[in-house]
Order: sequence, then structure tokens, then C-alpha cells
Amino acid sequence: MPGALDGVFILDFTRFQQGPFGTMLLSDLGADVLKIEEREHGDLGRRWATRDAGFSDYFEAYNRNKRSMTLNLRSAEGRRIVEQLVRGADVVAENFRPGVMERLGLGYDHLGAVNPRLVYAAASAFGPEGPLAQRPGFDHIAQAYGGIMVEQGGGPGHEPVALQGGFADQVSAMLFALAICSALYAREQTGVGQKVEVSLLGSQIIFQNRYLLNYLRTGRQPVRNTWRRSPTYTHYRTADGYVAVAAVNPHQWEPFCRGIGLPHLIDDPRFADPFDRQSNAAELTELLERHFLTRPTQAWLEDLIANDVPCGPVHDYAAVAADAQVLANQYIDEIDHPVLGHLRVPGVPIHMSETPPRRPGPAPELGQQTEEVLLRLGYSWDEIERLKADGVV
Repeated sequence: MPGALDGVFILDFTRFQQGPFGTMLLSDLGADVLKIEEREHGDLGRRWATRDAGFSDYFEAYNRNKRSMTLNLRSAEGRRIVEQLVRGADVVAENFRPGVMERLGLGYDHLGAVNPRLVYAAASAFGPEGPLAQRPGFDHIAQAYGGIMVEQGGGPGHEPVALQGGFADQVSAMLFALAICSALYAREQTGVGQKVEVSLLGSQIIFQNRYLLNYLRTGRQPVRNTWRRSPTYTHYRTADGYVAVAAVNPHQWEPFCRGIGLPHLIDDPRFADPFDRQSNAAELTELLERHFLTRPTQAWLEDLIANDVPCGPVHDYAAVAADAQVLANQYIDEIDHPVLGHLRVPGVPIHMSETPPRRPGPAPELGQQTEEVLLRLGYSWDEIERLKADGVV
């Protein structure tokens, strides 16, 4: 069956992670994504985290199911080839430093004139306006600039703590994919293409929507003296590992207490309601830390689940890769890689009844489809050899 984006052709000029992950999500949904790369080395991500047989988990993770074409965008012939491709494209996606595509003669004003139905999607570090609009930036800079490192560390006055590398990239990439799909839908209603823009900074702001909204209303950013946000919405060390609990609703306090075998806490005046529990959080946390150490994780899980308390084990990657729930939903899938053979890979986290997403496939070899694309554009083999000799492809 065709995917939801079957028939959508995307010219992908993106590099590193923010852009490639966004276009990869669209390729999962059926779009034909042609990655345009520099002719010598391609996307710099190909050389990051390189493992055996030249395998880069960084590049493979963000470029599956795409095709690759090499092209010298600084050559007049290379730009003419882009224009030919744009005439049949639905989307151009790029995350160069702002102004790069314009200097190449491939900005929105030019390509939009070539194809008025084109959706031109640009992903930047700081957004299209303001004093930093032309500045470059990467994931760690966005985490720092957007405030999440201070919040993650416990608030003002604490040591800033970064999230997993690529966090800002990944969030921005999902907004990138959403913006592109929204523009494609709008085009179906109006017949007109448009330019859409997202940024690393903007993604960090909206991701912290609730916490920033509270600050903007009160003028105060809370400071936490512990990494725990709540004694009953956290994780605890057990006799053999960790257990996570999320008794966040007030009505879950009683089943939580029964599930951990401490029913006398239900009516304890120190913890009788959510405000009491927050006021006495340090005391309750210390009590629970000692208590959870007395039994193994599985025992706690069984009793908590029996009382319908949201809970779960704290997994490392080995546990994630073997988990029955993960496997049942194909969140971990399997592919045959042309170089490395059989591989287990993260799957597609979207299920659709009528237009199922594409199964994961390998990322393309550098320039793997260059000749195929040129032949479809009408170039002869002699002309293709000339383009190679001239350094165009």
C-alpha cells in the first residue's frame, strides 16, 4: 500500500541532524527524498561516529530510505540541474546558515519563481528575524540559549545540565516535518506554495511551553534543591535496579500507598493532600528512598500495577532493545544493510491503518542515484561523463 506522502518529491539539501531527521520522518511516511550532497565527501555526518566498514551510526540514523545525488552547487551546470529538478519537486528542504542558498542563486525567491507550487522549507539556528538571524548554531548552543540547560540543572544558581546530544536538533526536526506537511496541505487547498521556517531556538522555547508560561506570568523561575520534581512523580533505587512511578493525580495517592505497602501514609497529616506532600517533600522522599531499597524492581512493579498505579522499570538500551512492548509495536525493526548485512534499527513510531509508513531501509551510499536522476532528466551517458569530468557531479 502507498504511504501517506506517496508521490511527494523532496529535494533535500539538509546536513547534520536538524534537517536530515525531519526529512527522514517524511521519507518514513512515503515521500521520495533525494539528498543533494557535495561531490567529494557528501554530508559531513557521513564521517561522524564512523564504525566498522565505514558505517556511521550518525548518518545512518538520520538518512534512511533516502536517495543520494552528488552535485556541485557552485557550478552553473549544477544550478541548472537543480532548477530542472525543482520543476518537478514538491519541497526543497535546507538548513544551511541563512543566506547560503541565496548566495548560490538557489533561494526561495528564485526557486519559487521556477515552481510557484514549491514548498521551500528552511531550518536555522535562531530564526529568520532579529540580530542573530545570520548566526550559525548547533544543538548545544540552542540548549544553552533557549534556557533548558538551566531548567534541567535545577533552576537559576545551579550548574547547567545539557540533555542528550541532539535534543534541540530532534525537536526542531519534528517541527520541520510538521511545517512541511502543513504547507503541503495548504497548497492542496490554495494551489500555492510558500516558504516555511523553523529554528533550533524556537523549538526549545515551545518545548518548554508550560514552564516558560509560568515564568512569564509570575516573573519567577523555581529553584529546585533536588533533581526530583515530586516525591510521587520520579524514580527510586530498588534492591536490584530502579523503578519509576507517576502517581501524579491526587486520587492516585491512596492506591500508591497501598501498592508500596504503606497504607498508614494515606491519612498521615504530613502528606494528606498534594500541598502537604509538596510542603513536606524532603521528608516523604527520604522515607520512600529507604522503603524502595527493601525489595527488587519486579516485586514493586507487580504490586503497583495491581493497584493501577502508573509505573515502569528504568531501562538501559539493552533492556529497551529486548522489551516485549517495544518489539510488539516494531519500535525496534530489522533491515538488510548492503554493507553490514542484517541490522536492528529504530523503527517507525507511527501506525496508520490505510497508508502505512515505509519500513526502515538503509541510508544511501554517497551519490548512489546520481546517474539515475540525470538519466531521468534526459542526460545521455556521454553528457553524464562530461559532468563528471567537469566536476559537476
